[in-house]
Amino acid sequence: MPRMSKSKKYIQFYSLFVRLFLGLVFYLKVLRIKDMFQVSYKEIQLKKTSRKLPVIFIDIKTSKSVTTMFLANTGSRYEKKEEEGLAHFFEHMVFKGTDKFSTAKEISETLDSVGADFNAFTSKEYTGYYVRSASANFPLALDVLSDMLFRPKLRQTDIDREKGVIVEELNMYADNPSSHIADVFEQMIFKGRDLAHPIIGRKETINSFNTADFKSFLKRFYGPENLILVIAGGLKDLAKSEAELLIQIETASAKLEDERADFKNPYPTTSATGPASIGLESFSNDKFRLVNKDTEQAHFLMAWPALHTNHADRYTLQVLSTIVGGNMSSRLFSKVREELGLAYYVNSDLDFFHDTGVFGCSAGVDRNRAEEAIKVSKAVFTDLLREKAKIGSKELARAKEYLRGKTLLSLEGSNSVAQFFGIRKLLRNEMISVEDALKNMDAVTIDDLERVAAEIVRDGELRLAIIGNFKNEEKIRLAMS
Repeated sequence: MPRMSKSKKYIQFYSLFVRLFLGLVFYLKVLRIKDMFQVSYKEIQLKKTSRKLPVIFIDIKTSKSVTTMFLANTGSRYEKKEEEGLAHFFEHMVFKGTDKFSTAKEISETLDSVGADFNAFTSKEYTGYYVRSASANFPLALDVLSDMLFRPKLRQTDIDREKGVIVEELNMYADNPSSHIADVFEQMIFKGRDLAHPIIGRKETINSFNTADFKSFLKRFYGPENLILVIAGGLKDLAKSEAELLIQIETASAKLEDERADFKNPYPTTSATGPASIGLESFSNDKFRLVNKDTEQAHFLMAWPALHTNHADRYTLQVLSTIVGGNMSSRLFSKVREELGLAYYVNSDLDFFHDTGVFGCSAGVDRNRAEEAIKVSKAVFTDLLREKAKIGSKELARAKEYLRGKTLLSLEGSNSVAQFFGIRKLLRNEMISVEDALKNMDAVTIDDLERVAAEIVRDGELRLAIIGNFKNEEKIRLAMS
């Protein structure tokens, strides 16, 4: 047998060393992620009642701050037609005064006095309210938030005053095509369905609301079973013991004395199993909409029916979306902006809902080159199915590392941590660790990406909405075909 040369031995040794080193790095990463958060879930018994409030505790050992967050299993899709905008308006109203903190100024002064950040947000399927404060001020944060949700005033004088504020918020978004295009698109594809409800509402509905509307909404959707309280931060600084912390939460929950619905709002369901059946079941037949507006830029959103929030391929689609248009090295950005100079912003768009989903892209482009931008953007998606533009192993690895890095960076603050765990529990009844979520993304293969791309990017299923100053609508329509 011929003897192995020294150079070959060196190469083998070096290769083994690199593999061991990379394995050690991965192992240490896993250990670090495992050590980031200690998560537990409890249902707190409300005093003098059999009802329970779901609570998630997330211990971030190195944190000196805490986020106290209530999430409500309701949003714009649960409104009646005549209530469009009520979920969002309600979010404003709880900041206007409570039994203990009688005015908006008193609420803001109380929280400002300890340097707390506080805000709220409304989506199609959930609403959130939070205070992020120094750990020592957790009792105050919990006191204010629980008063807002359990004992809001909902005075007609406050409602009437806030109508003007919300109408101006609506006008602001309508005057900003890069924001407004999403509403135009959703109202087209979901026409006649609850997902078409604009989160902010319509001027007619906004101006019609009264105290009775808000009290009815509160009763229907803000029972404890339809809420989740999330507490994320350095838990050891909040109370001397877990028992003491539970007493604080029980005391805050005891403020709930009025009648509220005693069940969790049921999720919308679907029998659809993939993009084809999702398109048939939840999308309208409309596939094109032009809003003529005198703007220098044209803003468009194009997309295909995709996957619902619990679909087994959702991690695959997240990776695919990153490759297509998730960052500045993505295919869309490289082609549409860097190579052709057609747009200032261009990115992939991905939305999951309980019973449907959307995958595509949006861009703000030179209106004189809008047809070219639409054609080129569409080609980035259809090329995924062609041999010449197949996804390679390096491109896949970069997308995974990007998602890993972005996920970990996003979890540096207690507010983001609270949302990561809270929203998954609220919408999917899922308690998944960060480590397992990253493992699910790491498990995605090129075959998975090609299969999912082929299922979604299908002939005749593309939808397009565009805002801009165009005299020839047909030319724009033809650009998407």
